Parts: sequence; structure tokens; C-alpha cells
Amino acid sequence: MLRLAATFVQLLALTRVCLAYTDALSELHARTISPSVASSTTYDYIIVGGGQAGLVIANRLTEDASKTVLVVEHGYLDTNPAQEDPSSATAYKQHLLYNLTSTPQTGLNGRSGLTVFAAAVVGGGSTINGMMLDRGAPEDYDNWSKLGNPGWSFKKLLPYFKKATHLALPDPAILKEFNITWDLSAYGSKDTPIEVSYPSYQYPAVKVQYQGMIEAGVQPQKEGALNAYALFWFPGALTKKEVKRSYAVSGYYRPVADRKNLHLLTGYRVNEILFNRFKRATGITFQARDTPAGENVQTAKAKREIVLTSGFLHTPQILQRSGIGPAALLREANIPVLVDLPGVGANLQDHAVGSTNFQFNTDIIPNPGSLTSNETFKAWADELWATNRTGPRSITVGNVGSWLPLPLLAQDDYKSIVATIKSQNVSELLPSTYDKTLIAGYKIQRNLIASSYSRNTFGAIELPFSGRGSSSLSLEHPLSRGTIRLNTTDIYAEPLVDYNTFVNPIDPLVIAKSVKFVRKWQSTPAMQQLSPVEVAPGADLQTDEQLVASLRDSAGPTTAHGCCTAAMSPRLHGGVVDEKLRVYGVSGLSIGDVSTIPLIPGSHTCSTVYAIAEHAAELIKKRTAGW
Repeated sequence: MLRLAATFVQLLALTRVCLAYTDALSELHARTISPSVASSTTYDYIIVGGGQAGLVIANRLTEDASKTVLVVEHGYLDTNPAQEDPSSATAYKQHLLYNLTSTPQTGLNGRSGLTVFAAAVVGGGSTINGMMLDRGAPEDYDNWSKLGNPGWSFKKLLPYFKKATHLALPDPAILKEFNITWDLSAYGSKDTPIEVSYPSYQYPAVKVQYQGMIEAGVQPQKEGALNAYALFWFPGALTKKEVKRSYAVSGYYRPVADRKNLHLLTGYRVNEILFNRFKRATGITFQARDTPAGENVQTAKAKREIVLTSGFLHTPQILQRSGIGPAALLREANIPVLVDLPGVGANLQDHAVGSTNFQFNTDIIPNPGSLTSNETFKAWADELWATNRTGPRSITVGNVGSWLPLPLLAQDDYKSIVATIKSQNVSELLPSTYDKTLIAGYKIQRNLIASSYSRNTFGAIELPFSGRGSSSLSLEHPLSRGTIRLNTTDIYAEPLVDYNTFVNPIDPLVIAKSVKFVRKWQSTPAMQQLSPVEVAPGADLQTDEQLVASLRDSAGPTTAHGCCTAAMSPRLHGGVVDEKLRVYGVSGLSIGDVSTIPLIPGSHTCSTVYAIAEHAAELIKKRTAGW
């Protein structure tokens, strides 16, 4: 009877939510424009990509009612209310993603057909992700500044992080039981667009795992948003009251969608950026995304600036199609070279990921598996969710983890690993298409990573936990570098993606060290109460060499954190944009998305993209203020 009542209440509540959500989305759909409007209007700004960064910049630029903005997005507005529920954090729907796979990965024993994660929906990666809104460590962003990008240190970026997000405090009972800590100085005021919060439930084994981490030598932090290394709690991108996804659509677009000076065109692909004879960007060509190349191509014009926010995948592709990129590649594709810029599509980074799995023979009940194995617990969880949106179903992917420094992972030999990094012949480890500027820039990156690897304030591996016996081990600062390059036989097809995962042998070695750390963690007195038994990779794999070999067969090249393919760095070091995010060699064109990152931060990228986009909008406003 309890189960039937819970189901009825849940269905009734879901019906109400669906109706309200559908009404809201219908209004948003009604406000999108037709291609004829876009092509017949001259705008102040055109934003190429209505993903996460594009919506942030559009919101800020249209604060001035006298300035007009067109946003062109390949995807559509999502209309599924479930996409705003916590469960969507682990349910990636294919229709919201581009459909492509990587080239064969030599560092992964030639494996091919590996999924490339890139969002094809309004709101981009904020619409379809795990809702982990953590930041990198201060050292991550300080390294950006050291690459020749003044104004991009952690201290300089912190105001933009705060401008985007505010924290809703956790429920008193949960914070007391699990000792959740925070520092409100890391966040903005309550009127900022994105709310982050903690769920109303945590599984009891999380306390055991947390204590085990401390016993394994990991230092707890008070606030991960200020000190994102070692052990800390982090909030998720969820509103506390409604327990719904807080993302670029809800925070930046929906509240301003009725602005007369903001136009959103969905379902259209931008083909090229147009330039005048002075190499100034003046407009774009675009066409319906599902039509053959060259069919019904239209043009939109911009007076002030065109801003690329098409992500790590398509920002470099659009630049290359527009004649900006490696000259040899453009000539092979029969594209006239406007600017020979080798860094376009280079410097690709992502968080490669390995895993371990332990069976808990004396697991605490309830645990995450109880939602499927225990009917009474499932009925209780369903009733809580249906009646007041609390309980286990308010959890996304978890809210606590460790960002493990190399000196902890490899106490006996981290110095020799760092020495090896510094002595490597990088030309042998980088893609053959990299020119001398990219090699020079990479050497500077390499030295910064090597230096940071020597310290305890720089997480080498991300290890989140949520009461399960399985662990993902994400490599936070890869030394390998990949490429995004046009398909020269069909430039309007999806580009060729080569992560180049594990080509640098240090990368799988660092993950191998983290596998050994997991074993240490599982053997702590705290964890022994769960009676953990290793299932994978298997206790018979003991040496670094054995673990590395296993990782080449099993690790993934991506955690959907692709970035860095139009990097902010000096042009002589392979950069694509300067510290003000302006594309080298042309005028009137800037980039404001994840592709501008020079070194991937040790975090999920969503929070960092908000800060980049907020900063980009401010830079654009300042340089065009007098026009």
C-alpha cells in the first residue's frame, strides 16, 4: 500500500511539474526567431554558439538595451522536465549530444570509436552534465597567468566565479552528521544566476570513506571552492528549494529571454566567419543543421564584434573553415589561408580516466545499491521525492572527494617522476603537426606542470566517492596533447578528434600510482569495517608496469571535459587568443568559451566556463563601449 501511494503521489507531482515546465518552455520556444529575421537584421554582436558560455555572454551584453545580440545555436531548447532533475546527472541522452567518435588512440592500444562528448543543446554542457560545480585549485589558474596571460590568476578570476554562483546552505541535520564545511566568501550574493547546494541525503558509508581518506594521509579542506586540493565537500548545480538543475538556461537565458534586443536562433549551423579586406570580422554564414552543405545558406551581419562560443570541438572547426588555422591543413582542404595560426585545433586536453572496483562484503545498509535491491528502501525514497523532493533521489553524482597530489600518490619516487617530465624530448611525444611555436609553448606548460606536481597544493588525480565500492580516477593534468582538425574531404562533417591519450608515458603512470593509493585507502582501519575485496583491476596486478598495461586496455580518454583548442597564450607560444580573448591576426573576433583555456584545471570544467564567460563579457563591453 505504501508503495502504491508513493507511486500515485509521485505521478501527480510529476504531472504538475511537467505541465508547468512545458508552459515555460513553450514561452521560450515562442521567443526564438526565424532565420529570415537573423539575416535581415544587422546586430551589434553575434554569438556563435548558444551553449553555456554563449548564454552568459548574451545575457551580459544585452544588459544595455541599446545593443542588439544574435545567438546562433546548432542544438535546440530541451523540453524534457526530467533534464532538470538530479537523475539527469547520470543520464546522458544522445539527442542532446553530437554524434562522433575519436580516431584510433595509439596510447590506448589502438582502440577506436571512443565517444566524444560535446553538447548539442541550448545551454551546452551545463544542460547535460553531472552537475559537479567545483573549481580548480588556485595554482591551476595561477599557471594560466604564468603562461603570459595577465589578469587570469585565481585572485583575478575569483570575482567572476562569485559573479556567477551563490551557495544555499545545507540542511542542519546533514551538515552536522557529515561535517560538511563551507566558506561563504567563495560565493556571490543570492541574486547571482547559478545556485549551488547540497542534497538532503547522504549514504552513511560516505562518513566511513571520508575517515578512511584521512587515515590514508589526505588533508581535509574547509572549502573546495577556495582550496581545491586534498579532501573536501563540494556543492552541486541544483536549486535547494525546487531541487532542479541550475544551469545557463535557467540562470542566464530564461530570466531575460523576453529582452527585445536578444535574438536566439536554434537548429542552425554556422559555416564560416566573414571578413572584409582589412581582416575585420563582419558577419557569419549559416544554414539549417540537417540540410546538405551549401543549401539555403544565409548571412547575418555584426557591427561591433563576433564572439565564438562553440566549444572545444566546433570553435576551432569554424575558425579553420574561415581560413584561420594551420596553413598546411587549410590548403589541403582547399580553404584560402586568411591567418596561419597553428594553435587552432591544437593543445587538446581532457581528463583521461581509469577505475577501480571493490566489493564491500559487510556494506552498510542503506547504500546506493539499495535503490534497486531493497524494495522497502526504494518505496521510501520514491515517497520522499514525490512529496517534497528530498531523500536519496536528491543526490546527483556525489558531493565529496579527494584531489590527490603526486607526493602523496608516489611518496618514494615523485621526485624522479618530476625529473623525468623535465628531461623528456617533447618533440617525440607531441603530434607531428605541431610547429615550433606549439612546441615552445608546450615546453613552458610542461615545466609549470612539473613544478606544480612537486607540491601538495595541486591535485594530480580526482577521486570522488559517494558510498560505492567503485572509484573513478581522473587524470587532472595530462601531459599528452591532442588535436581537432577539419575533415579535409568534407569540411562540414564533424572534425577529426585525436585525444592522443597516454602518448606521454607519465600519464598512465600517475593513474597507476593512484590505483595503489586506492588499495591503501581500502586497507585503512575505517574502511575495514566494510570488508572491501578488490574486483578490478585485480590484486594480481602489482607493479607499475602491470597496471599501466591494464590501463592502456581499459582507461577512457575523456570525462567530457574537452578544452584548450583555441588557447589563450602568446602567439609565439602557439596561442590563438590574447589575454583579452581576441583572435590573433584579425579584428572584431573573439572567443569566450572552454577552448580558450591554456591548461586544463583540476576540476570539472563547468564552473570555470562560467568565470571565463563572465570575464569575456566584461572585456567585450569595455573595448566596444565607445563605438
